[in-house]
Amino acid sequence: MRRMAVMLALLLAAGCGPPERPYTPSDVATPVTGDTAAAPAPTPAQSKTVEVGDELKVKVEKGSSASALQRLFADYYVERWKAVVIGDTGYLRHVEPSMIPRAGEWVRGFADRQESARGVARLYRLRITSVMGKGAQVDTCVDERGVRLVSTPTGKAVARQPDWVRAPYLQAVLAHRGDDGVWRIREFRQDKEGCT
Repeated sequence: MRRMAVMLALLLAAGCGPPERPYTPSDVATPVTGDTAAAPAPTPAQSKTVEVGDELKVKVEKGSSASALQRLFADYYVERWKAVVIGDTGYLRHVEPSMIPRAGEWVRGFADRQESARGVARLYRLRITSVMGKGAQVDTCVDERGVRLVSTPTGKAVARQPDWVRAPYLQAVLAHRGDDGVWRIREFRQDKEGCT
């Protein structure tokens, strides 16, 4: 009996308990404390689904107190897809003048290839990772596995889907607050790690 109790303790210590529930973007991590019964319930993340066009939606999950800085990439991301789908150029107001050519090149690439998109993209874990004076970094997890590129003339999915639709990725945005008090994107960085 004693040997069985020791084996059970070793199995539990090794992590052979019940399987973890699969991750979904709406999961909220609860900090582990010594007295979990007295710990307050976490504030659930809020989700907002934005329709970009007839066939494309962006689901944005954010904390309950999202600031203008925290919303910067999400607003840019939604409006950039609007530029692809319906030709709106409002996304450019979220970038610094030096970034306009680079941002416009991405959008023009869709027009040049006669492509658009349909499905659902998800942004989650929007977080401000640093603020120093007028500079800041905002990180966001982007999941575009539910997005399919389509040919605008035929409406059919393109034969070769790009790599960025295959796995979530971390999108880091370096932002700068101008003299007008508005945060704008100065630089983008992507990483395959950090969102799986």
